[in-house]
Amino acid sequence: MLVRSLWLCALVLVISCAPPPAVRRAWQPSEGMPALWNLLEGEWAALDNVTAEAAVEFEQDGVRERATAVVQVKGSSLYRIEVRGPFYSHVFTAVQQGDSLTVYGPAVGGAWKGSARGHLLHQITGIDLGMYSLGRALLGWVDPVVEENMREVEYPRADRATVISAEDEIERHLELDVHRGVLLREHIYAPGQRLLLRRFMSDYRRVGAALLPQRVEIEQGAVRIALHYQNYDLRRPLRAEDFENGIPHESVVRLPD
Repeated sequence: MLVRSLWLCALVLVISCAPPPAVRRAWQPSEGMPALWNLLEGEWAALDNVTAEAAVEFEQDGVRERATAVVQVKGSSLYRIEVRGPFYSHVFTAVQQGDSLTVYGPAVGGAWKGSARGHLLHQITGIDLGMYSLGRALLGWVDPVVEENMREVEYPRADRATVISAEDEIERHLELDVHRGVLLREHIYAPGQRLLLRRFMSDYRRVGAALLPQRVEIEQGAVRIALHYQNYDLRRPLRAEDFENGIPHESVVRLPD
């Protein structure tokens, strides 16, 4: 009993010393979901230059690997992720420029270019991000739901809401922390309720004007990618040519869409 009491006391001390959960300050639950989507898009637009460093876990068929990654975002059309393994060895880099995706590095056996909405990323990682751009998916950002696509909002408990929307036969289920104004998970379904993709977002912190999840997990079939962000840099100016840096243009192979 003494040992148990000591453990309980230690747990209470840890919880009491932990920072309070981050809350989206401008969010008022009474204003409804359209107001939240407007807030999210305003916050994303303010994130014009982002350089984020993360520890990465990649798991496929029970085999787990660890790496580090640098994710960079500039505006709404330039995204880059550079993955490094042990001793800072280059694994691969993916660069999205508008609708075009370039992936190169030892892990992919060369340099490849294809449509950002195509199968290039899925062939390499086993993950198809579908509707999401590289930057939004990896940073744990959620695309807003267009009001006419919203089917229903369910309230499984007092502090949770589940938003269900459908567009082009794709259905999304978004779980929201009502009090804090943050999205915790997203499930994307194909026709027939076939699960395509799951994302989990947690450990939110304030980054500039936005709230970003420090932990992002993406699951699809037997593949799971978890990113634990350790720092964000908004002061480093990013130029379009920075995203081109390192791409071996002379050896890039263009894949059909």
